[in-house]
Amino acid sequence: MPLRADYIQLRVQHHSSGSTNEVIAESTSVNVSFSAEFLETTNQTSALNQSGIGGKVAGTVSGDYLLAAAGTQFKELFAHMNNGDTIEVVLYKSAVAWITTEGVITSLDVTGGLSDALATGSYSINITGAVAVA
Repeated sequence: MPLRADYIQLRVQHHSSGSTNEVIAESTSVNVSFSAEFLETTNQTSALNQSGIGGKVAGTVSGDYLLAAAGTQFKELFAHMNNGDTIEVVLYKSAVAWITTEGVITSLDVTGGLSDALATGSYSINITGAVAVA
């Protein structure tokens, strides 16, 4: 469904289906503002090669629209927002997962109707989690 390499993917458990990690929406309209903690460390036994300890990450993901593959997924976006449910948020850059974290949809506008392959209006997701250390 993504139109280019940089995109956001939302995975959640549907309230009705019980399917975990089911992709309910994607978008190529992504703005990310976040802060992250990462403690860089070196030591003599590793020949002073950099290593690190990941800390907390927090921020906001927003954009112009979210694409839903089916009408049920479109409805679930609003159900999760209204319930304040934590969702899995994965951001890809050049087809590589760049940020994998959790978040809560804090703003979502309605456009269109409840049919297949719908696009929402603008959205905002507050994200929180931990920095992944490679």
